[in-house]
Amino acid sequence: MPTFLSRILILALGLTLAGPTLAAVYRDPQGALRFELPDGWRVRAYRQDGARQWRVVPPKADQRERAAIEVLVKIRPLAPGESLDRLARRLKKADGDREPARSLQYNRAEERLFADVREARLVSGGLWIVRREYRLYQRVGRKTMIEARCSANAAEFAPVRRALLTLCASVRPLPAPRGGR
Repeated sequence: MPTFLSRILILALGLTLAGPTLAAVYRDPQGALRFELPDGWRVRAYRQDGARQWRVVPPKADQRERAAIEVLVKIRPLAPGESLDRLARRLKKADGDREPARSLQYNRAEERLFADVREARLVSGGLWIVRREYRLYQRVGRKTMIEARCSANAAEFAPVRRALLTLCASVRPLPAPRGGR
C-alpha cells in the first residue's frame, strides 16, 4: 500500500511528464535565428511578402483547433519611423479590441521588447474569442526586426502557457559568421 509521500511523488512525476517538454533548439539553416522548440512541435520555414517566416505547429490536433495555437516568427524590414520605444508606448495603451499589455519587458541594451497581451476577435457566427499572445520584437542591425507572436485562445491558454512563453522568449538572432567570404 503506497504511503502518502509516495503518492505525492507519483503525482508530481505525472504532472511533470504531462506538461510540454523542451526537446531541442531550432537553428535556422541559413543562420538567421534560433529558438527553443517544445517536444513534438514542427517548424515550417517559408518566405512571404519579402520576409523570412517560420510557423511553429503543435503536435496535437486539439491544440491546433480548439486552442487555436498560432506561432509565427519572422524577420522583416523596419517600417519607416518604427522604433521599440514607439511599440512599447503603443502596447501600454488599449487599442481597439486589444487590452493594454499585461506585462512589458523592454531591454534597451539588447534592443528587445517582450509583451503579454490579450485581444478579442470576432469569428464566424458573431462569436467573440479572447486571445492571449506573447509578442517579441528585437532589432537586428539598423534596418531589420525579428517579430515573434505566440498565441492561443485565452480559455485554453493555461496548459500551453509555459511552452508558448519559453518558445517566444527564446527567439534570438544568431551572430553573423566571422571572417565571411
